[in-house]
Amino acid sequence: MALVALPSVGHAQSIDPRVLAQVQGQLGSGNGASVLGPQSSASPLDRARDNAQGLRALEQQGIRIDTPEEQELRRIQSRAAIERLYRPSPVEREFRDRLSDPTLRQFGYELFQSVPGSAGSLTGAVSDSYIIGPGDEIVIQFQGATNDSRTVRVDREGRLVVGTLPAVRAAGRSLGAVRNDLAAATRRTLLGTDVYVSLGTVRAATVFVGGEVERPGQFQLTSLADISAALAQAGGVRRTGSLRNVRVVRAGGSFTVDLYGLLGIGSPPSVSLRDGDRIIVPVIGDTVAIAGNVARPGIYEIRRGTSVAALLDYAGGALRPRGNQIAISRIAADGSEEFVRSAALGSALIPGDAVQLTGGSAGGAAGRVLLRGFVANPGPRSLGQAPTVRDLLGEIRDLRFDTYLPMAVLVRRDPGTAARVFEPVNLLTALTERPGVPLRSDDRLYVFGRSDIDFLNRTPVRRIVLGQPNSLPECTSLDRLEALVRDTQSARFSAVTRGSFIVERGGQSDIAATGGVGSSRRGEETLRTGADQVGLARGRPVRTARTGEEAARDQVDQDRFDEINEVNDPYGTAQSARLARDIGVCPAVFEEEPELLPVLIENAVAVSGAVRRPGAYPIAGSASAKDIASAAEGLLGNTTALTLDVTRASGETTTQQRLATDIGGRTLATTRVVAGDDLRFNAAQPQYEAGGVLLTGEFGRPGLYSIRKGETLSQLMARAGGLSPLAYAYGTVFTRRSVKELQQEGFRRTGRELTNSLLAVSARKTGAGSGDSLLAAQGLIQQLTTVEAPGRVVVEADPRVLAVRPDLDTVLESGDAIYVPKRPNFVLALGDVNNPGALQFINGKSAKDYLAETGGTQSTADDDRIFVVLPNGTSQPLKGGRWARSNAQGVIPPGSTIIVPKNIDPLFTLDIARDITTIVGTLFTSIATVALLATN
Repeated sequence: MALVALPSVGHAQSIDPRVLAQVQGQLGSGNGASVLGPQSSASPLDRARDNAQGLRALEQQGIRIDTPEEQELRRIQSRAAIERLYRPSPVEREFRDRLSDPTLRQFGYELFQSVPGSAGSLTGAVSDSYIIGPGDEIVIQFQGATNDSRTVRVDREGRLVVGTLPAVRAAGRSLGAVRNDLAAATRRTLLGTDVYVSLGTVRAATVFVGGEVERPGQFQLTSLADISAALAQAGGVRRTGSLRNVRVVRAGGSFTVDLYGLLGIGSPPSVSLRDGDRIIVPVIGDTVAIAGNVARPGIYEIRRGTSVAALLDYAGGALRPRGNQIAISRIAADGSEEFVRSAALGSALIPGDAVQLTGGSAGGAAGRVLLRGFVANPGPRSLGQAPTVRDLLGEIRDLRFDTYLPMAVLVRRDPGTAARVFEPVNLLTALTERPGVPLRSDDRLYVFGRSDIDFLNRTPVRRIVLGQPNSLPECTSLDRLEALVRDTQSARFSAVTRGSFIVERGGQSDIAATGGVGSSRRGEETLRTGADQVGLARGRPVRTARTGEEAARDQVDQDRFDEINEVNDPYGTAQSARLARDIGVCPAVFEEEPELLPVLIENAVAVSGAVRRPGAYPIAGSASAKDIASAAEGLLGNTTALTLDVTRASGETTTQQRLATDIGGRTLATTRVVAGDDLRFNAAQPQYEAGGVLLTGEFGRPGLYSIRKGETLSQLMARAGGLSPLAYAYGTVFTRRSVKELQQEGFRRTGRELTNSLLAVSARKTGAGSGDSLLAAQGLIQQLTTVEAPGRVVVEADPRVLAVRPDLDTVLESGDAIYVPKRPNFVLALGDVNNPGALQFINGKSAKDYLAETGGTQSTADDDRIFVVLPNGTSQPLKGGRWARSNAQGVIPPGSTIIVPKNIDPLFTLDIARDITTIVGTLFTSIATVALLATN
């Protein structure tokens, strides 16, 4: 054996050592040391911090360091893009149609397209059988009495001349024979010397590649190259070319090469190319296809006499060791297609045969039926072995988990008109009762899963039924539904929208966000105004908050749609549509047969009320209310006092029936509904609010309490052990979420109005100092709009008062928070006073007395606008008003806050300030009040 080194055809990419050192220093080199020196002995935490900082620094410099995960993701996306751009050959289209398998491809053609065009720099052993030719370099080393090393090239005469040794004939001889001749010549000429011979640089070989290849022509290769390297240089074999009969023309003769040996089928060919060889790829020969339960479905080129067993070996064998049946689609002499049974594995195949290996029945002499959809083993079956739906599917226990039983669809040909007919099939009865549903030749049975039915109740489908444009243009089925809604303008699809709250938006009907975890006062306002724009961006799926589960499902839709958009831009709409189907946003069964979606919707029953998953559920014929409840994942837990409302429209008349259910459930089992009915399960409403109420402070037993619907504050306080002796009921802080949202929206609305006023002022006024004043006012407006609202509600919390005045007793809601402080012994004085702070409370002391204790008001104070924030959250002016008149002495209760605002009249000296005086004054008061309430 000898070693050979091939020169690299390409050029190594030059990398700046400093950049490489920086990258290795930040990411860590493979051997633990950087290029420029050993790694420091820093702690793992320091190294991690340095790595993160280094990566950020490199990104700021425009150097992108991809993680292995990102690189793998890009490779997956690139492969997906290539898959989407793939166009099937005529042979593939033929077999795909016959076997109903859109993934079938011709076997083996990807290998020669993916082989790199140049081998680069290679080393390896060369066998003694290598045939030497002119241009080869022989490395000869003498050891012993004579020590010398020489590299000699075979000359054009085919001779090898080495020093004083006689010339050796080398061209056309094997490397082993030349080595033996050199050893004999050395023994005769150089006594006591051994010779070692190896192959150095090999000669070039020019070959021609023609026929069914991508780039026919002459190519420069090495004498070590084989036929696969030549085909790779030519861009690979076209799918119209043969892989089993490649012809090599050499020195007036020719021989054929079977490339399947390189693909694991048969023995690999051992053909080394020679200078002047011609490689001719003829047109593809006889082909057959195999699909179903095999390891490697595909289209294979066969030789005459190939058996079914041999084809199974080509395909990697059956996935199941036993119980498989073989159906063969064969083209008869008259050109018609028929399904025949394979008598044995040794049966010979005929060119054009399409073999389907299934776990079920696939025999029969003529005719077939096709099983598609949510089944474990889709594909064609023999009509003779599956004459009914029960024979085709088996029993209910044989179906996949989450198979939807109330309705399957049988697509068949009308014998009189040859038109397609969609017949609903109730699998609940078809698989349990006899006689079964008979099948006819060319019937297609589509079985649906839970996820397919859930798609009917998605927001994009509902919006299309309401006349809105399709927000998922990637889904062919939705495009078809949109066209039907636009053309028919009828109520045939209304079952999917009966459980939705519909509002008018932009002159069109639309789905509103209602109820669920996202419900609030603000949500109720959007229902009235139609202002909720969540999920209504162009080209994006709509997300509504109907219920917690529906919102979660819509979020999954949105996440998947976002994933589509991430790869949508580089490849365009057609490619993103295919990716949408791959990810699962568009159910595959509806994309395969778009007419199924309208058929399911128009045969649906609208289900609402006390079921786990309300929505539209298609049924075939009639179904019991019990079956419908099971399809909707059952009744809600702890359902009591259940009644059924069945609404049925027949022509122009509508009938409504209310039924009370019994304990045994006989009413549910005997009540029948048909397509188009509206079924509501009415149950007693739960007596508890969805959330609890938090009690803190001076309660006998503070904590989080669940509350009944309609429970009042006094009732909850009694459950909590009442108030402690130190409680100050007048200072109770009662906060509510809905009030907080309203206050926050009020702040934002006020900020917008003040901003508009400020803009109007700035448009009229220009001059020195106006810019600073506008900036100051704008800063105050910003502070107002960003301050967090307290959500406080003024309530009466004194149990003695509530006992006398029950009309003041507040009805509680989930999320309320109640804090009862201890009785304070101070009064706060804030604002434009000389010494703001907390002052000792003395019974009977007036506000003037407290202000006097602070040193009085400052000269810039506005004495006419002093106000008091009382402990219960209300505020009263100190001068004027009903509170001041009824409290002539100005007595202040403990825990109150006296606020003295600043007088902004001096600002009137500025021209711009005269126009914004009211704005600034309002801001001062608003911000001070909100800040005080928030801290209390």
